[in-house]
Amino acid sequence: MLGGVTRDGKCAFNDLSRLCLKACGELKLVDPKINLRVDKSTPLSIFELGTELTKEGLGFPQYANDDVVIPALTRWGYALEDARDYSVAACWEFLIPGCGMDINNIDAVNFVGCLDTALRIVAQRRGDAELSFDDVKAEFFAEIRRRADAIVEKYRHVEILPGPFVSAISTGCVANARDLCKGGRYNNFGIHGTGIAVAVDSLASVRELVFEKQLVTLSELVTLLDTDFAGRPDLLAAAKAAPKMGNADSRADDLAKELVDVWGHAFDGKKNDRGGVFRPGTGSAMYYVWHAREVPASADGRLKGLPFSANYAPSLDVPVKGPVSVVKSFTEPDLVPVSNGGPLTIEIHDSAFLEPDGVTKVAQLVKYFIDRGGHQMQINTINRETLLDAQAHPERHRHLIVRVWGWSGYFIELDKCFQDQIIKRVELKG
Repeated sequence: MLGGVTRDGKCAFNDLSRLCLKACGELKLVDPKINLRVDKSTPLSIFELGTELTKEGLGFPQYANDDVVIPALTRWGYALEDARDYSVAACWEFLIPGCGMDINNIDAVNFVGCLDTALRIVAQRRGDAELSFDDVKAEFFAEIRRRADAIVEKYRHVEILPGPFVSAISTGCVANARDLCKGGRYNNFGIHGTGIAVAVDSLASVRELVFEKQLVTLSELVTLLDTDFAGRPDLLAAAKAAPKMGNADSRADDLAKELVDVWGHAFDGKKNDRGGVFRPGTGSAMYYVWHAREVPASADGRLKGLPFSANYAPSLDVPVKGPVSVVKSFTEPDLVPVSNGGPLTIEIHDSAFLEPDGVTKVAQLVKYFIDRGGHQMQINTINRETLLDAQAHPERHRHLIVRVWGWSGYFIELDKCFQDQIIKRVELKG
């Protein structure tokens, strides 16, 4: 973790930070992963240094916005000095070294699954003629809260095997040694939220197809989801054409704001028996593949089995106007309450760096994201043809690096399901 501020709030980016970025660019290795803390006052020149690594196709640095993360951590009870000292636990979940014994990725909520359940509950509850979109939305949000409550109950008691070495170098662990339920100064649990864009897009599609254009009843739509829209190619096309998150379209983005707000407050007032709180986030880890297997087709036109987008990003195969519209959409919600971690993940074609000002333009995009209140961002710079060739001829691409979810890896070493997902998301489609 480079950059950021010191415990007393002064800029921490220095010559050693520059050397680390330079060394990473020369070595071109998947590890160590580079994270760069920035804020609104960070000069463009530092973003350009980070973008030089992006240009090399390393998938990092991953940017974290102090203007969002530090207030998020203090909201969850971290002392300001500790919050200023944050790093990442593994992929992107925030942790305070030396005193935070948080479990930052203990479980996840499947938002697409929540919406699927809500649609079925509402469709069965009353006749189609009596339904409203507000009924669907209210049930969806209620299902999110129910699953949040279930997670609280599931992890009501968690014991961690003693780690003497970690305890010796962490503040508070030795003092709490007699109470096995407690660890360091902070003992919080992080919860992922998966499929945000798919859920938002599906909700927007339900509103348009069922309640505005009345192309199908809710009961009929639920049946079609179980059959991948069999026999209704017209409805599948209409679902794909409905408003989508990533196009700076208020019809989708306003729903995203509501969803993120509900998720960000779903655990308010709830604590674990270690004295910690629950921290919701926009990350997905590997759940973007796993959770997608648990649900049928979704109302946005995604067919059964197709993975969700990784982390906080547009749905796969969604035509977007460009990276600026993506940034606008994904910075509309208030991200402070959901800052357990989960970066906006976008893919840019490597031709973006063929022009002399390519680095500056991409750096400006990252700065624009930070200025608009984005919490985390990571960029893949690759192209689809290279990835397809790497699948067919892995021996030619032994050193091809891609960003997977919160880490970079060699493409040819990934399981095919993850390779395929990266290929589908590899370029912003316009």
